[in-house]
Amino acid sequence: MASLAPSRGLFLWPRGAALIGGRVIYFSQSPPQPAPPEPRRILIVKMSSLGDVVHALPALAALRALYPRATIHWAVEESLAPLLPGPPALDEIIAFPRNELSLRSLRRSWRRLAAFRAKLKAGRYDLSIDFQALAKSALVAFWAGAKRRLAYWETREASFLVSQGVKGPQAQGHVMERYLDVVRYLGPVAEGLAFPLPDFSPQRAALSQTLLSQGCAEPRVVFYPGASWATKLWPPENYAALGQALARQGLGLVLGGGSAEKGLCQKVMDLAPELPWVNLAGATDLRGLMALASLSRAVVGSDSGPLHVAVAAGRPTVALYGPNCSQRTGAYGPKARNLASPAPCSPCFRKVCPKDFVCMAQIAVGRVLTETLAALAAG
Repeated sequence: MASLAPSRGLFLWPRGAALIGGRVIYFSQSPPQPAPPEPRRILIVKMSSLGDVVHALPALAALRALYPRATIHWAVEESLAPLLPGPPALDEIIAFPRNELSLRSLRRSWRRLAAFRAKLKAGRYDLSIDFQALAKSALVAFWAGAKRRLAYWETREASFLVSQGVKGPQAQGHVMERYLDVVRYLGPVAEGLAFPLPDFSPQRAALSQTLLSQGCAEPRVVFYPGASWATKLWPPENYAALGQALARQGLGLVLGGGSAEKGLCQKVMDLAPELPWVNLAGATDLRGLMALASLSRAVVGSDSGPLHVAVAAGRPTVALYGPNCSQRTGAYGPKARNLASPAPCSPCFRKVCPKDFVCMAQIAVGRVLTETLAALAAG
């Protein structure tokens, strides 16, 4: 057996090798292969979720800078396709019809899957990069037929479908840096983060008129009280208290999120009925979330997709973290501020709390107010 020394701080293990004792060990005596040619057709696989797709956008920007002449496609769930940019960053979106697949209609589902797979095969990719590291994404990359199928190192399922897993110097860092490590394996990556976004100017113009018509003039602060896990939620009474403090500073208050957050946002409003809230929960699509962020002076919320969209849109954000680790998946960028719970059990990574949600409740309103005012001052 022979060991493979790391190159530029990056580890690479192809099929027929394993990571043992911190070293990549080959189980064959095959000589090293020559460096592959520059890819001409690249497929990114990052199917979901909203925040996770946002986290992969800097990797797209880095790939485009590294291969300006390459054709780059992205496979993503159809509902998230509007989040992605068009040319020059991205040439085509391959939409996965998840919402059209059902066991109740197997024939129709099979036709939709067959059409999706045919579109992948038609791409004739010579390189695919799986940033999802799950069975579904590995299968999509396999269906695409690229001879080189890279993935970032935490490939948890169906790893046998991946040609190479890449572990770089940011292996324990923020997930955006982990994704960028895969690009760094291919070539040099410039410092800083870039978030290529689609054009959302029509949504911005319409939303600006909506806010003004409801008496919400600038400057504004947007709250996102919702999250995908109940354990991530900051108490509604805390948002109400924060709103009262910010209203005394002359700031407009907007509540946002998806349709599922309408009731939660209404509860915040009911706890401080004297404030001129504007509730836009369920009233904005994905590009509307970008527009809303661009029309705000700051955004406050728990770990959620809309909060990460605000980061991508370049707005100051104050992110509240309890069960999840802010160093791994927190708001990430020069205008991002993360407040982690002081609870000793945080982060626990649990969707169900056995301790009555103590971690989020221990993030004090005064602490969030201080960071929000600092974010507003910094601009």
